[in-house]
Amino acid sequence: MIKTGKKGTNWVWRLVIAVEIIVALWLVTEIGLRIYVEMPLKTDFYSSIPRELVRQRQAEIGVRTTQGPGWIHLSWIADPDRETYRVERQEGEFWQQVYKTQFGSCLLRENGGSYRVLAISNDTGKARLLGKVDARARDSSSPPVYKPVIAGPWQLLFQPHTSGNYINDHTIYRDASGDWRLVGITSKTDGDYNQEKYFAVGTSKDMPPENNMQESIPVADFGNLAWAPYVISERGTYYMFWSPHRLERMTSADGITWGDRQVVMSAPYHKFFRDAMIYKAAGGQWLLYSTARGLFFSQVDRYQSFDLKEWQYTGTALSTGWGSERNSPFASTESPFVMEYKGRYYLSVTYNNDTFFWNGILLPFKIWLDRDSYNDTLIFNSDNPYDFGNYSGHGNAPTLISQLKAHAPEYVYLPDKDAWYITTSGWPWISSITSGEAAIAPLKWEAVP
Repeated sequence: MIKTGKKGTNWVWRLVIAVEIIVALWLVTEIGLRIYVEMPLKTDFYSSIPRELVRQRQAEIGVRTTQGPGWIHLSWIADPDRETYRVERQEGEFWQQVYKTQFGSCLLRENGGSYRVLAISNDTGKARLLGKVDARARDSSSPPVYKPVIAGPWQLLFQPHTSGNYINDHTIYRDASGDWRLVGITSKTDGDYNQEKYFAVGTSKDMPPENNMQESIPVADFGNLAWAPYVISERGTYYMFWSPHRLERMTSADGITWGDRQVVMSAPYHKFFRDAMIYKAAGGQWLLYSTARGLFFSQVDRYQSFDLKEWQYTGTALSTGWGSERNSPFASTESPFVMEYKGRYYLSVTYNNDTFFWNGILLPFKIWLDRDSYNDTLIFNSDNPYDFGNYSGHGNAPTLISQLKAHAPEYVYLPDKDAWYITTSGWPWISSITSGEAAIAPLKWEAVP
């Protein structure tokens, strides 16, 4: 038996008390910072479709379907404060429940059949038919899995000199004249996110250009924060979306001159909404992927739209859980980008912003403790664009397929060359790949056994 004596006992108790004080201070600071950064952020499922118009939209949209290898997806307009939804499949003369949800999205892994969606009143329990559809999955054989690999050196793509000093999150597209355009975050600082209130624009005839893209007139200068633009074209109209904390949109007839600015989501469903990317899942249905955070863990949220104006939250495209390395108060799953390759879907996420409070405190002072993590991009795979699984760390991530050294990358496919490219960008004070410019490199896809 070891006898510590009175002095030894006092020393042990002092150590225990000191540890308890340190832990208490750490918890108070951690919780305090999260409350502080969350307080100005509002959330609301109905921030895009006015509540009084939900029933009208339900009647207009009905139930829409998309199909893939071994899966079926049903979608509709939801009213979660007043209803839940029951999806049923017809079995002979009867209907069997196969899914229940509060949102307007249902992913079923089955071959198909006749389905109906019932809206169940939260007050009375009465059922109301939203719509019936027949849907069949495609061939149930799973598409082959590939992983993207950076296949060459980075080369200069674009760096502004007049409108700003650098390019961070950006979008690349072809305008109506056939020219390539890059629109991206900038400011006249070395990376002060509070000054990022408009987008720099670069143009070129070819992609990649022989020289760098030429600077054009900046866009989206409305005096508010303007982050992570994304541009798509649909039936002769270009749409530009951007964030943070709300979704804004402009339209253009040529992809050059923009107007008709609107706030299309004033208070998204989860806090720290930013970096919205749009993917066309089917004719008349688009999916929006965004950075977000739940109660603690970071995630990629998924929204849907049937007109590129009104959006509804439908679930998480990628969740994270215990074992995930980064869960910042501001969310760590940044710059989501979804692409399809040979029948399979790939979600790219830049995995930034470490978990604990000191990272948020140090960021305004331009101190980044783990510099390499700024360029850490993870690629997840799925046989559908709705669900990329759960990430609980590198050792527990069944859908993780690749890890690339890039920040906020865009992926560009050139059909005439059958060639893929990847870009990278970032703040000059932290990025170890670039020094303020957006860069581009060839990308290849390698088969995974």
